[in-house]
Amino acid sequence: MKSLKDVLKIGSRSSPLAQIQVKEILSLLSKKGKKPSVDLLLYLTKGDVDKRTSLLAGAADDFFTDTLDAAVLKGDIDVVVHSAKDLPKNLNFGLKIFALTSALDDTDALVAAKTYTKLPNGSRIGTSSLLRKQEILVLNPTFEIVDVRGTIGERLKLLKDGKVDALIVATCALKRLGLDKEIRAILPWEGTALQGQLAVVGREGDAKLEKLFSVIDARRRYGKVYLVGAGPGDPELITVKGTEILRKAKCVFYDYLVNKMLLDYAPQAEKIYAGKRKGCSTMSQIELSRALKREAFAGKTVVRLKGGDPLIFGRGADEIAYLRSYHIEVEVIPGVTSATGIPSTLGLPLTARGISSSVAFLSAHGEDEAYNRATPINIPDTETLVFLMGLTKLENIIDSVRQKGWAPETPVAVISKGTWPEQEIIIGHLNDIVGKVRGTFLAPPALIIIGKTVDLYTLANQKPRTVLYLGTYPEKYKVFGRLLHFPMIEITATKVEKAAAIIVDIKKADTILLTSRCGAKYFFEFLASRKFAFKQLRSKDFIVIGAETERQLGKYSFAAKLVATEESSVGLFKVMKTSLKLKGRKIIFPRSSLVNPYLEQQLIKAGAKVQKVIVYENSKPEKREWPTGKIDQVIFTSPSTVRNFLEDYGNIPKDWQIMAKGLPTQNALAAAGYKSEILVRE
Repeated sequence: MKSLKDVLKIGSRSSPLAQIQVKEILSLLSKKGKKPSVDLLLYLTKGDVDKRTSLLAGAADDFFTDTLDAAVLKGDIDVVVHSAKDLPKNLNFGLKIFALTSALDDTDALVAAKTYTKLPNGSRIGTSSLLRKQEILVLNPTFEIVDVRGTIGERLKLLKDGKVDALIVATCALKRLGLDKEIRAILPWEGTALQGQLAVVGREGDAKLEKLFSVIDARRRYGKVYLVGAGPGDPELITVKGTEILRKAKCVFYDYLVNKMLLDYAPQAEKIYAGKRKGCSTMSQIELSRALKREAFAGKTVVRLKGGDPLIFGRGADEIAYLRSYHIEVEVIPGVTSATGIPSTLGLPLTARGISSSVAFLSAHGEDEAYNRATPINIPDTETLVFLMGLTKLENIIDSVRQKGWAPETPVAVISKGTWPEQEIIIGHLNDIVGKVRGTFLAPPALIIIGKTVDLYTLANQKPRTVLYLGTYPEKYKVFGRLLHFPMIEITATKVEKAAAIIVDIKKADTILLTSRCGAKYFFEFLASRKFAFKQLRSKDFIVIGAETERQLGKYSFAAKLVATEESSVGLFKVMKTSLKLKGRKIIFPRSSLVNPYLEQQLIKAGAKVQKVIVYENSKPEKREWPTGKIDQVIFTSPSTVRNFLEDYGNIPKDWQIMAKGLPTQNALAAAGYKSEILVRE
């Protein structure tokens, strides 16, 4: 292994642009205090020699790198400087990228007498890139594409000689050659992956040279992107690893299928809604991919939170390919796919001995909805079929299955919003399921299961109780029956007054008192907004009320010192008084804007110092018509839900079974003249 005191042999193509790129690499090294002695050796690649092969037809992957890479492997040169976009998809065995620079400019430029909007129809546009051909024809389909090859100088001569009316050229190439004045317009699309970036490639195992060039390697500053499966809807069905990654995230892009409660695991992260569903898209796929790239380039830990599993009938594969084309590290955290998670939670088997030994998972949606709407679906030979997101194509699905020869009496289950509180299930057969579903108000997404195992769903003929739930945390109450979520309180974060002083008090405190799930959630979000390091809370005692608050605290990787099982201020104070020395204890009390002075007053009387922090507002929503149909039971979750409901609707119907969460809620109902049962849920 040679010493860095020896002459460093760098290989390059012979074009003026390629030689300028070598000088750019040396300049970047010089700025880092690295000034090796250099011998520049010039080579012709196959792409330099063969100027007849059209790149539009797809040239060899190593068309512009072959001879240079071979020279590195032979030891004739130490490293080679490539335009990063010319790198083959897979480097030759024995080679390694030592450095990838930041892009000088990653756009495409138009070189012409007029901008593209003023070029006449039929203008001849010179390019050697299939991507550029496709993009320019979107802007004007009448343009004639002329395949051009050669150096930038040779291409500009074609324009000067009138062989073409315009050229599309990488902006960075013109800038590096000092030809900025030739740029007529920057074109409105994303350039080729790695355009404008330079790559230094050497022999794998050459640790000294890899270390030399690592100082200019932009990848050292890149963040990492995680594709995390959120599960089918129930927030408890995300994996442990998924929650751990969310806690580390600085930026989370989430789908409309994702339960928003999962975002609580990432209070410190910026949350960006990237929902896509049939007929509605907040962000196109390419916009989303670019946003993921942008955040990773900024050095952030980025989570792409996707419903179900990231790689089942989604764009996960597209996102991975896009990000890896920019050499961004991507890791997939599997999720529970709705295809198996929903039927499993229902006890509906997809395979069963003697009934079904095979199952197929399908999507009713093709690559292009406009072309696939009326096309019969290819039904595989199997015994159970599971269609994801097929509600709008139910009729097409059933027709396709029947055309395959399946018997009309084959059982079918259509499950809307499986594992969510709003879950709806309709059971039928191939000959009647379309009629049963038509006229209902099933909400997407829906899972469609076809096959004899549907008959094993023992609850198919049992109608669940309909429960009106008035709180804000419906996921925990779905076991009571068909849950109708009708919140009578509205929870929103509030601006914390005197935030800087509060942060100082938090650092000095020895106890954090949390009396609700929302108190925990918005307290940590407040800390995250102030860039407060959660590890500073490790020495604090957390005192919480109830299992829900304890679970919420656990989302931030903290455990409670004390948990009051009696979910009331009286019960919590009783536990604190018997278990803790309260005199002199410095307590931070994050809470809502509602006035309830009991706990604070009792703690102060016991000698504690209490700093309350209003972190969220609890307000009454606008009056709405309650859901139609028979309601069997109503769940009140707090005195404010009782107060707000009676204010809007006057009374509670006599035929409703009334359930109260906790003694204070039961007392509020009793004061209004209603008997209720204490809710036992855990």
